[in-house]
Amino acid sequence: MITEAKYHPTAEQLGGFARGTVTAGMNVVISAHVELCKECRGKTISLEAEAAAEMLQSVPETRPQSKDFSGIIDSIVKQPQLQTDEQASDPVTEIHMLEHSVSLPKVLAKVASEGLVWKKLAGGINQASVTLDDQTQCEFLYMKPGSQVPVHKHQGSEVTLVLDGSFSDESGHYKQSDFVVRTASDMHQPASEEGCLCFAVLDSPLTFTKGLARLLNPFIRYRFRRATAAASH
Repeated sequence: MITEAKYHPTAEQLGGFARGTVTAGMNVVISAHVELCKECRGKTISLEAEAAAEMLQSVPETRPQSKDFSGIIDSIVKQPQLQTDEQASDPVTEIHMLEHSVSLPKVLAKVASEGLVWKKLAGGINQASVTLDDQTQCEFLYMKPGSQVPVHKHQGSEVTLVLDGSFSDESGHYKQSDFVVRTASDMHQPASEEGCLCFAVLDSPLTFTKGLARLLNPFIRYRFRRATAAASH
């Protein structure tokens, strides 16, 4: 399932992914985008080759079998492997999300196969949290047709990968496979006319800035703390 994405991970994010230095949550969302995006797949293959060459150059020639070298090899093996074009042509797993049936990238299909518990939020939003690491809040989000999220800002970064449908905010319109990055300098109000399924990764809680939604901010902070704490147990 290859698509033409308009929005992509930053060079820094792709570099961190290739070197295995990003959080598990970021690793999953970037891996899913790379599976969908031919442009980023090509970039990642090159970056991984560069990272492997740098690792090999850092190994002392006199001790090629040292523990450090073994650790480097282990870290490479544990990273998600990019698929060849033949492998990528295989159909991804299709699962049912609420009343909507969606084909997911393989890495997200594996995450979802662990079981999703959907919760209804205000404004026609449905959310299913998954625990991937102790630094990020990761979740599937389904926006019903005509729904919108209250205006909010971020204390850190939020990455949203569009899996099906589309949504818009003040900065643009985002479709399947788009990788949308928002930082502490951004304030926006996502809305979807046709409905949208996304996977989002946050490294800090969002903050609602207008109306009655601001009353939910303590709950939002608590939910973030609970999500990150769950991974440490």
